[in-house]
Amino acid sequence: MSDRDSGPGFFGVIEALLAIVGALTVMGVLAVAASVLAWEMELRRSEQDTALDEASTSS
Repeated sequence: MSDRDSGPGFFGVIEALLAIVGALTVMGVLAVAASVLAWEMELRRSEQDTALDEASTSS
């Protein structure tokens, strides 16, 4: 029986932890990107509403 048959070992545990950290990092980056995109869309909508309000009150 060799060392490879005894289980994942130390490097297997490190590899699993790095995979989890990598997955969480990717999900975090996607969440931040989605948040920034939603904020940008809301800002543009607010600017458009303000421009429409100013145009209707000045005429």
